[in-house]
Amino acid sequence: MGKRHKNKPECGSRSGYDWHRRDAKELPCELCRQAEIMYWRNELIRRGDQIRANGRKARAKRLAALNNHTILEKDILNRYGTTCHICKQPIDLNAPRQTGKLGWEKGLHIDHVIPLSRGGDNTIENVRPSHGYCNITKNATILNEGRWLQEKLFD
Repeated sequence: MGKRHKNKPECGSRSGYDWHRRDAKELPCELCRQAEIMYWRNELIRRGDQIRANGRKARAKRLAALNNHTILEKDILNRYGTTCHICKQPIDLNAPRQTGKLGWEKGLHIDHVIPLSRGGDNTIENVRPSHGYCNITKNATILNEGRWLQEKLFD
């Protein structure tokens, strides 16, 4: 999969935010973060009811899937330990897990090895502990697929 942008877009724009996250695989600069925040503030004003309804539907779908296969976080940590399965570094269990909070990058996220969108399921064999940042940058890829793993580990 190629890069989304041929040239680096100007910082302080949504495409700059996108470039930082997807092409450079780094945290966006402050200007780009502010541009992204302003975009979503405007979108919530413009079409907030639709966005909230889509969020409720997605949350209901995730909860239904989780209720079919109840996996406890402690079982995952007991089975796989507290090391990120992507970068092999220790996970800070005291760090916040919610994105945007200070230190969330090293916090615990539960990652699907084969993403749900690619046919994976909510079983203990398909989930692993990971850093928040590793999980989000991995997105819907499978680790042994393409060059993603090499780029992530050898940067």
